[in-house]
Amino acid sequence: MKSSTTLHASRTTTMQCAAIALIATGSIAGAVQASEKVVRTPQGEVTVLTASSESQRKIPDSAVAHPFATEKQRAAAAPLPWPADARVQPKDAEAALPAPRQPFLDNTRQGGSPLPFADYQARQQFGEAWRRLEALAGTEVEQPAKDSADKDGAHHPYLRYPGNYYTFQWTAAPWNKIGKLYFTTPGGGSSYCTANVASGNSVIITAAHCVYTRGQGFNRNFVFVPADRYGVAPYGRYGWQSATVLNNWISDGGRRWDVAVIRLSGEATTGQPVTNYVGWLGRSWDWGYDQQIYSHGYASNLSTQYTHICAGRSYSSGWEGTDVLVQGCDMTYGSSGGGWLRNYTPNSHAGNHVNGVVSGPHIGDFGNSYVGPRFSSANIVPLCNVAGC
Repeated sequence: MKSSTTLHASRTTTMQCAAIALIATGSIAGAVQASEKVVRTPQGEVTVLTASSESQRKIPDSAVAHPFATEKQRAAAAPLPWPADARVQPKDAEAALPAPRQPFLDNTRQGGSPLPFADYQARQQFGEAWRRLEALAGTEVEQPAKDSADKDGAHHPYLRYPGNYYTFQWTAAPWNKIGKLYFTTPGGGSSYCTANVASGNSVIITAAHCVYTRGQGFNRNFVFVPADRYGVAPYGRYGWQSATVLNNWISDGGRRWDVAVIRLSGEATTGQPVTNYVGWLGRSWDWGYDQQIYSHGYASNLSTQYTHICAGRSYSSGWEGTDVLVQGCDMTYGSSGGGWLRNYTPNSHAGNHVNGVVSGPHIGDFGNSYVGPRFSSANIVPLCNVAGC
């Protein structure tokens, strides 16, 4: 996805706008940390929130200086509820027809490996975190998988089981490339979602509602912790440089637009990019609705301490409309933004293509199945073109 953008317009960044942000966040720092602009691409318009140089610098360890500097602060963050205002198709909408696979289009990007000896380096630099996690080795109680089926469409079954719960998994691909995204909402609350490192340029992919609260504006103070496990950050903490959402999400709110990207800054203490430590996942778009999918998330109804995975086939639904994937799964809040992986390849930096993210519940089936945007040329492509995935 080569960049092909031109500046369309500049969103208001006057003192009046800053005052509005000040009222919304109750923080002078929050009011002056970032600026917005609209960018037009051949596939549609996006809005970019760019952090100030001050907020791009290393995350301080002081709880006074940053809302997610400490483990205690991050532990207090609540899982973000699914947005109630996400627009969906009426029940009698024309069924979305599966899009054919397009093997001749350049619609796949491969994942990548971290630096050689990345785990050794991380163990030296984040030693206390590694000692705490390694002390858990052998203490995990085997967790049975849940085998179930959803209640709509083709009634595809799913199998749900723990993700990076087990010690042998939290340092391995693809699980260590998935983490928690912490942020402050426009109303001042501390929340978290799930996000995925999916670019060699340190860009993470998550749900748009984790980045932009419709009717209120961008969330702020983003901090990403890859492989977050029991609140520990074995590969460090990462601030942000820019956050990008589709204007269709801002104005329309449809599930097909519920995807966003954030370009990360360097690790808080070492300054190194996240890809040095964990590499990155692949990504794909414009594939069909019927795929074998492994969706991941920090689902609070199961555990806020580690990820879970739902394995099953995705499909289309006339209730949800075009470019919306459905999958059977009982994960709920906190799983928002979790990657739906095609070509799932455990213990490998190959395959593992992010093809969608968790958006919210399937209509009338809360807690049994959920939906996400089918990555396409209309959503992930303009976002990545602008953010530089």
